[in-house]
Amino acid sequence: MDNLFSIWSLNRLNRKVLLGLIVIVFLLSCLLVAAGDSKNPRAAVIEMEQQYMTSALLISRDGAGDGSSAVSGVMPGVPLMIFALIQLFGEEDTAFTAYRIIQCILHAVSVYLVFVLARYMFNTTTALLAAIIYALYWPAYGLARLILPDMTMQTLMLLLVCSVIAALELRQLAWYAAAGVLTAAVACFNLQALLYPGVFLILWYIYKSPMRYILWGTLLIAGGYILVLSPWWLSLPRFQKLMYLPGPWNLAPLWLEARFIEGNPLVYLFRSVFGGLSTRYAGRFADPDTRRVVQSALDFVRLVLLYAGVVGLIWSVWKYRLKRQLPVLLTLGYFIAAEAAVPSIDGTGFPYGVFILLYTAFLTNKAVIYGHKTSLLRSLERSR
Repeated sequence: MDNLFSIWSLNRLNRKVLLGLIVIVFLLSCLLVAAGDSKNPRAAVIEMEQQYMTSALLISRDGAGDGSSAVSGVMPGVPLMIFALIQLFGEEDTAFTAYRIIQCILHAVSVYLVFVLARYMFNTTTALLAAIIYALYWPAYGLARLILPDMTMQTLMLLLVCSVIAALELRQLAWYAAAGVLTAAVACFNLQALLYPGVFLILWYIYKSPMRYILWGTLLIAGGYILVLSPWWLSLPRFQKLMYLPGPWNLAPLWLEARFIEGNPLVYLFRSVFGGLSTRYAGRFADPDTRRVVQSALDFVRLVLLYAGVVGLIWSVWKYRLKRQLPVLLTLGYFIAAEAAVPSIDGTGFPYGVFILLYTAFLTNKAVIYGHKTSLLRSLERSR
């Protein structure tokens, strides 16, 4: 368990494969950023991007009003990141490009985190398959080049689950503080994360955590919340503008706004988990027939991976050890239930898919094992 986050416990071949995947994913993501935005770093692909840019520029410019004109339909995570980059680089266009490069880095880091979770839940072979499958999951490349919260939120969610597992297995209090900070950080991108620490109540019981860790863990998780959310409680001029951005400190208006999302909640939930952005890729083709073929092909690949993951999830819950799956299963179940109760006001549901891909790898590994056994049996029958 001490080697949960270490790649040096792997043999040389597996380590090279994992590091190679991380490098390839990063380079491909950067190439997409360079190809799409080299001429105009401020170009917004969709309307939601423009809303994030507007709010970021509002809080970054001195003398730009009290902030009350900030876009109400976005969470504060992305504007705060861009604001910090503008302060660092001093130029808005450079900050937008830097934000996209950070998304590429987070995309590559997610490969490693996917590997860590799959290895904890299953085994090293499944973990390598999970890293390969995620590296082939094309929606992640598209979102890495957009000014949206999805890639950052996905990485934070993966880190959150890793910190939860480390807190439960290693019983080190620092991991509880990390879980609190990460939960509050995710809440800056997604309102639903606000009550996630309630998942610990189930996990503490299943993992038979001592009462001392439960009490200290509760205090440290609360401390993490306070640390992240404290800037909105301070009367500093810069932070006063941020008060106009929605977030977990402004729960009631956000909840009411999210509840009035139009459409059938079940249809919205399905789209939020299994929906994609294939039109953003296919739209680059001028010919309608080509566009239709490309979009269909991309949708087919994405849905096959996700539906296979659902099958693998059902199979693993039925046949495999459940305890090690609980942190991921409860996290996925929590956010899907929260999405049904309070739909995201600006999310695409993309971050949830990464947990389903872990089970796609599980199903793939079982299929390979079954195919190998079948081939071996046929060879033995022929040799008789």
